[in-house]
Amino acid sequence: MKKQFYRRSLPHLQPLGGTYFVTYNLYGSIPQSVLEQWKEEYARAKANIIQFPKNYEEDLDKLGRLDFAKRDTFYDTYKGGNHYLKSHAMAQIVADSLHFWDNKKIELYAYCIMSNHVHIVVRLFDESEIDTPFYLEDFMHSVKRYSAFKCNKILERTSQFWQRESYDRLVRNRDELHRILNYVLNNPVKAGLCQAKKDWKWSYIKEIYNDIM
Repeated sequence: MKKQFYRRSLPHLQPLGGTYFVTYNLYGSIPQSVLEQWKEEYARAKANIIQFPKNYEEDLDKLGRLDFAKRDTFYDTYKGGNHYLKSHAMAQIVADSLHFWDNKKIELYAYCIMSNHVHIVVRLFDESEIDTPFYLEDFMHSVKRYSAFKCNKILERTSQFWQRESYDRLVRNRDELHRILNYVLNNPVKAGLCQAKKDWKWSYIKEIYNDIM
C-alpha cells in the first residue's frame, strides 16, 4: 500500500493489485477560468460535507463522481482548446505508451482515446507478480512522459502536453468494473462520433471482456 498526496492535496491510496479507472486530458483542453470555477465549486461542496457530515465517505465519493461527470461532459462537447489526439500519429503514440507496460507491470483492461482526453482501465500487478513495486503514479508518469515527448516532436515544440492532474478511481468490485468498461467504450458513441462501440478505431478491450464490445 502506498499513500500519495495526489488529488486536490487529499491522501490518496494506491494499493498494488488494485484496478483503476483513470482519465487524463490534454493541457489546454479546458479553459483556466472554467478549471478555477470548478475548483471553487468542489471546495464549497466539500466544505459543506465536512460541516454537515451524514454519510461522510459516501458523500465525498458521490462528490468526486459528480465532479468527474461534469469534466467528462465538457471534454466531449467543448470544441475549443487542444484536440491533438485527432491526429492518427499522436493517437497511435498514446496507444503504444499504454500497451508498452501491459503484462510487464500492469494488466491493461481497456482504453478509449478521444481527441482531447483518454480513459483507461488497468490493474496494477501485486507483490507476487513483480519484484519492484510499480504504482499508479509510476505508470501514469511513464505513459505521460513518453507520449508527451513523442507528440511534441510531431508538433515541433517542447510545451506542456498533458494536464498534470489526472482523475482516478479504485474499482471496488466486478460489477463496478463492468459498468466502467461499458462507460469507457461507449464514450465515442455518447459523443456522437460513431454508431457502435466496436466502430471506434482508438478503443481497446482485453479479450476476456469482448462480450462488452
